Amino acid sequence: MTSMSSQIDEWIGQGPASQQAQLRELRSIVLALAPEATEALKSGQPCYKRNALFCYLQRARTHVTLGFQKGALMSDPGKRLLGEGKQMRHIRFESGEEIDTVLCKMLIKEALRLD
Repeated sequence: MTSMSSQIDEWIGQGPASQQAQLRELRSIVLALAPEATEALKSGQPCYKRNALFCYLQRARTHVTLGFQKGALMSDPGKRLLGEGKQMRHIRFESGEEIDTVLCKMLIKEALRLD
């Protein structure tokens, strides 16, 4: 049986080359800030759970997404969070775009506080 880490590695490797480094970086940030989090593939994407699902990664044809289950409750000083649902919000990085690590860390820490 494949470990979850291997499954996530495979999922990342199946995406476009231009997105793989972005997804690895986002995953690394999440795991560094929440080493106790459980990482699992749900609905075909990596999801991160501590008490509850607090964030997920997603890839699309032209971008990657770092999403937040309780994103509607999060502050968004840079107005970077997207979404109009009741709870979920996400931040989007175009393929090959540099990941804003400062912003991602701030958002993940806030998601963890809401968890």
